[in-house]
Amino acid sequence: MKKKNLVVAILSLVAFSFAAKVQVLPPSGAEFATDAPNMVQSIVRAAVGQTGNTLVESGADVQLRTTLMTMGSSIIVVCEQVKDGAVVGTGKEKASSIENLDVAIEIATKQALANLAANESAEPQVVYVDSPERSRDSGEDPNDKFAHKRPTRNYASYGLGMAMWHNYNYTDASCKNDAKCHKVNDVDRSWEKAFVFHYARIFETAPQGAITIVNNMDITFGDGWEWHEAFLIGGRFFFSTGMLTPYLGAGLGLGVQVDDHYNDRDEYFAVGLACGTEAGIIFFRNSSVQLELGFAWDALWDGFDSIKRRFGAGSVYIAINY
Repeated sequence: MKKKNLVVAILSLVAFSFAAKVQVLPPSGAEFATDAPNMVQSIVRAAVGQTGNTLVESGADVQLRTTLMTMGSSIIVVCEQVKDGAVVGTGKEKASSIENLDVAIEIATKQALANLAANESAEPQVVYVDSPERSRDSGEDPNDKFAHKRPTRNYASYGLGMAMWHNYNYTDASCKNDAKCHKVNDVDRSWEKAFVFHYARIFETAPQGAITIVNNMDITFGDGWEWHEAFLIGGRFFFSTGMLTPYLGAGLGLGVQVDDHYNDRDEYFAVGLACGTEAGIIFFRNSSVQLELGFAWDALWDGFDSIKRRFGAGSVYIAINY
């Protein structure tokens, strides 16, 4: 942090020496939180003010353009000084997390402004802080959101917990009227405790939404050995963007079940379509490392023969997202 503060001080001295002027446009890629665009623009305004420039609402032809991008858990800040449609100065800095994003923005802003005096005449230019309504003056359509893709925050999630699984009622048709045979070979629905291993990839595409790849694997060693696994692709909805965030999710995919309750080998192994729902709470949502308390229900159907041949498992787990 001391090294970064030294860089900021040096760049500030350079900017004050030349008393150069610059223009600032609304940031792009700052949609990781509802108030993030305003927050980023305020930090840029403050950084520009520290360089000795004057902030106005219109009339400037020199612009400062700020873009935020994610790289793993880090945030890359790129500031570009634009004049007459050409980039004449740039600055780039990486923030390891959102907690020190303000320092990265300040450094990148002053880097982009450091060489402005060499590109400008001695007559001072006006500093312009653009608003979304005025972005049309620079030839940009403020309603064109498709052209400005939002950076995505990606997390890998690992968790452990407890589960309760069930098979389905099975009657051996080959037994016919043999009561003894039925007693030995028929299987009633059984509910048994199990352990669950949870793995997921979470792609936060919006402050309140994410695309998910979830895999829950349940294993038990009770009266019968059982392995139940569902691989699902779906999404999550977050009810807030704060530090403590509840969510709901769902997914669709494929599943596999191995169950030694059955003597019939055809019933022992099952593979087919699967679906699932999930709910939970994310702790430290705004951090690059999160704690998750999750609840999930997975179900899979054995092939396409009958929807009655359904295996299911409910689980609760604690996971680390990073």
